[in-house]
Amino acid sequence: MMKKQVLLIEDDDALRASLAQMLDLEGITVLQANGFDQARRSIRANFAGVILSDIRMPQKDGFDVLAYAQSVDTELPVVMLTGEADVPMALRAMKEGAYDFLEKPCASSTLLDVLTRALHHRALITRTRQMEQQLKRNDPAATYFPGSSQVIKDLRTNLRQVANQPLHIHLYGEQGAGKKMAGFTIHALSNKDTTFVSYNLEDPLDALSLPTGPLVLSLKNLEITSPDTQAEILKILQTRDGIKIITTSTKSIEQLRAMHLSEALLSKLNPAEINIPSLKQRKSDLPVLFESLVRQTTRALNTDMPQIPQSIYAQVMAKDWIGNIPALRNFATTMAVGLNVRKHQPDDFTLAAQMDTFERLVLSETLKCNNGKAGDAANALGLPRKTFYDRLARYDLRPKDFKAP
Repeated sequence: MMKKQVLLIEDDDALRASLAQMLDLEGITVLQANGFDQARRSIRANFAGVILSDIRMPQKDGFDVLAYAQSVDTELPVVMLTGEADVPMALRAMKEGAYDFLEKPCASSTLLDVLTRALHHRALITRTRQMEQQLKRNDPAATYFPGSSQVIKDLRTNLRQVANQPLHIHLYGEQGAGKKMAGFTIHALSNKDTTFVSYNLEDPLDALSLPTGPLVLSLKNLEITSPDTQAEILKILQTRDGIKIITTSTKSIEQLRAMHLSEALLSKLNPAEINIPSLKQRKSDLPVLFESLVRQTTRALNTDMPQIPQSIYAQVMAKDWIGNIPALRNFATTMAVGLNVRKHQPDDFTLAAQMDTFERLVLSETLKCNNGKAGDAANALGLPRKTFYDRLARYDLRPKDFKAP
């Protein structure tokens, strides 16, 4: 149902009261303001109604209202009221984004017709945005793998298709391309109530340690499994019901066969195979992916999203990103910290404070990338275990807090 709401901005008290009464009789909720300063607190991007504003007002006028509304939401309709002598001014307002303008005094039917059209327009915009947000919330593939390149569109399609199929899945691609994230995305896309567990096959796997009930089991580094670990995976496949196994590797199934992985295991898995493209294969996605990583960093820092200069986007596009997403994430982290530092005066954010902030963020991101495994994180950073734990203690970071759910 369309929400009938109008923010009425008019400095003439008698005229404002008259217009408000007329609109109220037509079932329209009216928010009244005598000028820009009083109105601005109601002008929000989620405002479901429209703005009806006089042009000529003392201090800040209708153009200030229009400019502010445009800065908040370019699709928020603003209907302007003008005196007969102000028609050129009203035409200027239309050029600057006003929805429509009316000369004072105007017939009630004319005003209602314009406002009704504006309200229908706003309702359509609001409904479309809600649908887009709902789709985004319900589509982890779009959230975790943003971009418009054909390879990433194909990947999202493939992830959606296998999510609810009774299939085991093999994800392969370059180191850092996002195989683990793809596995989690498949789990998130599934409409089943399942538990997601991730194992690095560098470590021993014990079937008895797995949770009971429906399970998505993500197994990393299939190419390095020992014969004992392969036998354990085969045992899980033979004895457990309600389990979906997602294996990840830098090698395809055919390459794994050539490496003499157990034929019994590969035949029992018989997985659907999905290639995860490298950043080199999805180069046109780099700007939106980089911006997403910067946004994640600023959220972790609890700072505002900085304005990213075109020169930085140019650097992002120019590099090959051999390490794929982790390498791009490190660059995004460095840039986000640097860009945010420029917003502060030196006294507000000293060099020591900047270094502490950056170090804490790098430690957090490394723990997150390694699923809270302190040993793996220490190795990734090239730090002795004791030094690594000393750093964690300094910033009150606990590895267990970074384990994936």
